[in-house]
Amino acid sequence: MKIHYTTKSALLLSISVFGLNSPGHAQQDEIIVTATKRAESIQDVPVSVAAIDANTIRENAIIDIADASLYIPNFEFSDASILPNLYIRGIGSGTTHSIEQSVGRFIDEVYIGRAAINLHSLMDIGSIEVLRGPQGTLFGKNTLAGAVIINTADPTPTFDAGVNAFISDYSTVGGQIGVDGFISGPLSDGLSARLSLQYKDRDGYIENFNPGPDGGTRMDYGARLKLLWEGSENTTVGLKLEYLNYEEEGQTPAEATASVFPGGPMAGRPIPVSIWQRPGFAPGFSYERNWQSHINCEFVHRVEGRTLPRPTFCPGRDQETYNVTLDIERRIDGKGVLKFITGYQSYNYLHQFVAVDMGVAGGAARFTRDEEYSGFTQEVRFTSDEFDKYDFIVGGYFETSSLERLQPSDFNVRAFLNFFPPQAPLPFDSDREDWTQDTETWAAFGQLRYHFNDQITAILGGRYSYETKDYAFEHRTVELQGDIFNGPFTDEWDFSDDRSEGRFTPSFTLQYEPSDDLLVFGSISQGHKTGGYGDRLPLDERRAEADLEFDPEINTAYEVGFKGSFLDGALTANLAAFYMDIQDLQVATGVPTAGDLAFEVKNAAEATSQGIEFDARWRLTDNVTIGGDMAITDAAYDDFPGASRTCPTAGGTIADVEGALCNFAGLPLIFAPDFKASGFIQFQQPDIIGGWDFRVRGNVNHSSQYYTELEYREALDQDAYTLFGANAQFISPDDTFTIGLVGRNLTEEHVVAWGFHAGFTSFVTPNTPRELMVQLGYRY
Repeated sequence: MKIHYTTKSALLLSISVFGLNSPGHAQQDEIIVTATKRAESIQDVPVSVAAIDANTIRENAIIDIADASLYIPNFEFSDASILPNLYIRGIGSGTTHSIEQSVGRFIDEVYIGRAAINLHSLMDIGSIEVLRGPQGTLFGKNTLAGAVIINTADPTPTFDAGVNAFISDYSTVGGQIGVDGFISGPLSDGLSARLSLQYKDRDGYIENFNPGPDGGTRMDYGARLKLLWEGSENTTVGLKLEYLNYEEEGQTPAEATASVFPGGPMAGRPIPVSIWQRPGFAPGFSYERNWQSHINCEFVHRVEGRTLPRPTFCPGRDQETYNVTLDIERRIDGKGVLKFITGYQSYNYLHQFVAVDMGVAGGAARFTRDEEYSGFTQEVRFTSDEFDKYDFIVGGYFETSSLERLQPSDFNVRAFLNFFPPQAPLPFDSDREDWTQDTETWAAFGQLRYHFNDQITAILGGRYSYETKDYAFEHRTVELQGDIFNGPFTDEWDFSDDRSEGRFTPSFTLQYEPSDDLLVFGSISQGHKTGGYGDRLPLDERRAEADLEFDPEINTAYEVGFKGSFLDGALTANLAAFYMDIQDLQVATGVPTAGDLAFEVKNAAEATSQGIEFDARWRLTDNVTIGGDMAITDAAYDDFPGASRTCPTAGGTIADVEGALCNFAGLPLIFAPDFKASGFIQFQQPDIIGGWDFRVRGNVNHSSQYYTELEYREALDQDAYTLFGANAQFISPDDTFTIGLVGRNLTEEHVVAWGFHAGFTSFVTPNTPRELMVQLGYRY
């Protein structure tokens, strides 16, 4: 049992996940993780966990969570244009802002509850850990699929500084440039600081044939100051102040399939779509698309106060985020460590996008999501020392947050009906849905680890959480300028409610260590995702009976695993088998009625995710390391009555018809490939020429076919694909200068990052094409 009671800064200095430093032997460096709220070797924790460190992040040009997901088995990232989402073992939260996250995200031990935070790129990161399976005991609510732990780099006791820059080129259009750096060191006795800065600018990789930016154009910049006070032998105080800004110009999703009007006087007539009808992937898929943007749509801040500028409408996303974290740690000699973690976060998020491109300036439908969020968290935790037979963790948690969203949707009615030429500059009709939500959470948790002997340990834990939500929803439909009905036309619908729920999530683990190099474990754990209220209102006759509330989601997981270290530490191999039973699965589905662009939140009755995960790394020699991982997953609905009015077919399974609706029982979950695998080979040679060291690494990632939306349309699913990447670095004799080359998606595989069907048209977002990059680094 290797348990290290170290400070966070010492922990991050010790991590080296892929052994990229050059040791004098063929053993792998020990990987230290915090998956159990303690600093322990990854081979000693009875949890399915993967980790990547700062070296891997830098050398593989891992810019954001999407890049990191390529290095972690059974972990998917969907950079959806509506909302970015995380999936573990096929479980995620879909494309609506109203559902809480299935995969909890923690930055410097502070819970990040909103999915929009996933937009920001990674800045000066020490390590990333991904815990697979429910983490309800130690990490709390909304971790029923797993948790992502991000540790930012800490101040150092001695002076240190570095800067890295890169420039890249896409095979289609555009490319990226970026620079980031840090300066760290002591300010006075016991007080040290670290300042981190970054700037990244990407020209869009989806070519726009009309006036306006290419799709996927964005800027991302930020600053972080961390202070660490160690003036007392037993007390440390850390403070983090952070500002992040994300600006995206240009729209990546567009119509993917030719469509026809479903009814009315234009029934059966084709709806014009953009130039996506090209061979090479699913029907209509290409890296080139044609969407119409307004003139003078510039890369500038587009909101004055909270009022959207008109008539200019610029598709894109903007987000400003502020984070403050206070971490106080007090060691009580002979007893343990008492820790206070206080967090504050706020952001402003604006998303504007165009749908149904019919040749009209700004599209025939355009949507805005304008969101403000602020949240405060406080955790108090006591972690005991390891006594003769046992150790334990106890703690309490409090969270309060406020969320406000303004979401107008504009529809060009005459363009829909084709009464006039689609090129005519026509006024829009407005549908506005605004809502607010205030949330408060209290929780108490504990975990006892009892050692029967040196080989057998039992871990028993649980958390009780109580949460309240106050919700208010206002809907207004206003016809502007007498477009069709020759005068103002207004529809009003208001809804307000409050809800509360209490939930106990237990866990039990039994582990057996026949030797210092082998660990066998089995666990039963539970996690939950809190209930809430939907953020969209159906546009048809169901509006009068709409109930926006949905229930909590529960996951009970069973897991057995094996972790081993062989050949004197040169080879590590880990295997886990899991079965997850999800009750009341929350899903956001597009309401399948003509012209309806709403997402409706429902509780699927039951779903199951089961499978096997395996990873191994082998340091063959001092110079050569190989490794790989794979995941076999079967994630499907066991019962989903009333899922849709259309009954799709997926993987040979046809949805059952029950009255006027369908039951999706047997259909797969989205973003849940049956098979996913990756592998790498790395070669390093010290003093290859003139004292310069050389390192080269090749990567391969494979995924089987999967679906991206709940209507299982052929044009929106993802075929099996294989991605190839490589990187190489030259390091100067004094480790001061680094020159690197990075290649990603070298064979230019077309991968659907996200897709959905709304009303009578389909939309798709492609991942990036082939990218070639040059890196330069300087370390003082």
